[in-house]
Amino acid sequence: MNNKRFSEAPVFYWLYTSLIVFGAGVVMIPHLPLIRLILWSQVANGVLLPFVLFYMLKLVNREDVMGRYCNSRFTNAVAVTTSVVMVILTVAMLWTAVRGS
Repeated sequence: MNNKRFSEAPVFYWLYTSLIVFGAGVVMIPHLPLIRLILWSQVANGVLLPFVLFYMLKLVNREDVMGRYCNSRFTNAVAVTTSVVMVILTVAMLWTAVRGS
C-alpha cells in the first residue's frame, strides 16, 4: 500500500475534501427533498457507470500500470460481459423513461 500524506498528494486531498464539503452543503439546504435527491443521484450513478467501467477496463488491462495484477482472459470476459449487461440495462432504462412506459 502506498499511503501518502496531505503534503505529498495535495490535489487528491483537496479534491476529496471539496467533494465532501460540497455534499454536506447540498444536504443542509433547507426544504430540499432528500429522498428525491438520493433517487436522482442513483439514477445518475447508473447512467454514468458504463463510462466508468469502460475506462476502468482500459486501465486494468495496461500491464505497465497494473504489473502482475493485470486482468486475465477470464477476468476480462466476466468484466466485459458485466459491462455489456450494464450498458443494455442503462439503455433500457433511458428508453422506458423517454417513452413513458
